[in-house]
Amino acid sequence: MTEAINSKVSLGDISVNFLQQMSLTSNKLSCDINPILAKYNVSIAQLSAHHGRLSIPKYMRIGFELMQQTGREDLGLLMGENVCFQHYGMLGFACMSAINISTMAQVLAQYESLLSQNVRGHSTFITTPEPTLTFYSIAPYNPYNYFVVDSVLASWFTLLTSRTIHLTQPVNIIKAVHIEYPEPKNSERYHAFFQCPVIFDSTFNGLVLNSQHIKTPLPDACMSSYLQAQQLCQNELQQLQQNQDWQTKVIEKVSHNLVGNMPDINQVAALLGTSAWTLRRRLYKENTNYQGIMDKTRKGLALSYVRDTQLTFSEISYLLGFATPAAFYKAFRRWTESTPKNYRQAFINKRE
Repeated sequence: MTEAINSKVSLGDISVNFLQQMSLTSNKLSCDINPILAKYNVSIAQLSAHHGRLSIPKYMRIGFELMQQTGREDLGLLMGENVCFQHYGMLGFACMSAINISTMAQVLAQYESLLSQNVRGHSTFITTPEPTLTFYSIAPYNPYNYFVVDSVLASWFTLLTSRTIHLTQPVNIIKAVHIEYPEPKNSERYHAFFQCPVIFDSTFNGLVLNSQHIKTPLPDACMSSYLQAQQLCQNELQQLQQNQDWQTKVIEKVSHNLVGNMPDINQVAALLGTSAWTLRRRLYKENTNYQGIMDKTRKGLALSYVRDTQLTFSEISYLLGFATPAAFYKAFRRWTESTPKNYRQAFINKRE
């Protein structure tokens, strides 16, 4: 049972479509991304043929190496400049035909999991106090993940603003951009790209939309096409959710709520819309229990964080809800009979 659970625990994955967006950006920079892809044994053609997805840590390493090769720290913004609706698959077609900006923002958040899943959470669209499309936190930040935030926000910006060009009067649909990490040295590049206030060191990542215009009918909208695309997105999402057993559902909720905290079964049951008693019974039918899933989820994530990221061990301890780094070290040694430092070094040596 241990192997079954561990196999379900990862930091997340993304659609090959985002790699195609990165490849397009690389081509426009006159840079060949293929040697980097080959280094990580990645083939865009093979992934595309099988609706493949790429692990988030591998995607971040590829992006980091491309930044190193091109010298472009603004890679994420460049990816946003080069995004196309087709990079978002069927979700992109729904966005391309949505009746207004509010609907478009809603579907971008609602069907995000069709393109990417992250252990840290999922994007949301809220309408109060201000309409805001938010990208979940992936803190702590480092050179490997800055571009991820940049590419998501810049892509949303490009897609949303592209739908307003057919309006009779030009409008500023984006009111402000919020970014969690500190202001970088090239912050003027962000202000030039977004053409609106950009707030660094914010409490969230996201786009604040102009409430005066998000309900304005878009001249290029096509209701019949939108309804068809939205229904296909809904069908695919339901299929993904129906294929999940209760063990997988618990892993997902636990993973999303571990940061600085260890959620108990009552909290997770509430998030799943059921009672703790019912959840225990359903897990029992799957020959497992909540505490076992909690421990093995933390183990799986710990191995991934240590192996696949550059996070410090104190940061990993916090992300996994341990009270102290010492408690994390003790648990890691119990899981692996090794220290986090030795475990990470062993994988570095193996890659080299």
